[in-house]
Amino acid sequence: MRIADSLLNKSEEIAFRELEAIANDNALRLFAKPRLSDVILKEGTYLSRRTFDFYTRSHIDFVVTDQNSKPILVVEYDGPSHSELQQQERDNIKDDLCTSAGLRILRITANHVTKLFRGMSILRWIIEVMELEKAFYREQEAGHIPLDEPFDASFLWVGDRREYPWHLSLSANNAIRKFLDAFPSRDKGLQTITATDTNRNLRELAFLWAGDQVIWAKTAVRHQNVEFPAYDLLDHLGTCELHLALSRLQRGDARATTGPQLQKILQDFCSRYDAHPSHSSNWGGRAPISYSWSLASGWNFSYGHSSLGPDGAERLRV
Repeated sequence: MRIADSLLNKSEEIAFRELEAIANDNALRLFAKPRLSDVILKEGTYLSRRTFDFYTRSHIDFVVTDQNSKPILVVEYDGPSHSELQQQERDNIKDDLCTSAGLRILRITANHVTKLFRGMSILRWIIEVMELEKAFYREQEAGHIPLDEPFDASFLWVGDRREYPWHLSLSANNAIRKFLDAFPSRDKGLQTITATDTNRNLRELAFLWAGDQVIWAKTAVRHQNVEFPAYDLLDHLGTCELHLALSRLQRGDARATTGPQLQKILQDFCSRYDAHPSHSSNWGGRAPISYSWSLASGWNFSYGHSSLGPDGAERLRV
């Protein structure tokens, strides 16, 4: 018999430190490894034998609470073992129990903690934006914010923190626009395509072109059993990943993609997922590939230059 070296493995320790910092910055508290039965009270709820055994024997990785120690969010760190079927079954039981109790559960991986955008982790963005959204609607109900004003964390500037801290893609967006503005030809622009896969994860393919050169990037946001502005996060991450791809090109570490190559990438993405155009901007010139999308007929691809129409997504040609 001996004392364990640590209650947390190395990955959980990194996640704990980030969560602890987030909790301290937002007047919250953090608990690690509590028993599930201490966080969720069964009371008179009927549970199957399998679920009851899990309920009484399992623990939760992290619980974020308010200042009175009332749980407001469960955070589960999913390592490589969570891809195994047996572990996925246990994860589903835990998800269902938390959902039944009205407790939000967020499942994270290393990327949520270690990848930083403008110095902010994805985990911090999600938790702080959820808390900001709650505060925003409380103030709106109290009459301090106009009822017709929508919540958008990208345009919030709080206290003495840096400019628009939750606008993760602000620097990336400015850099991309600067690059396109400096390109002498009018044949340039940017397009994003959003999709949903069979597991309800959000996916995005973003690309920009300058003449016959194309830079593209893919990203995804995992489906969660918690409400937060997932499409906003997807848009931020897509822009940031596109900027990283552009930076690699400018350093000479990567080559631009050609029109035929982009066509194949687009066709694969759109055939694999439930995809639709989500955002575009151009300077009135030509693009290296042509496609169209409509609610009635879906996607139609053809290689060659075309002009971008002035209307919206349903008659989009790039």
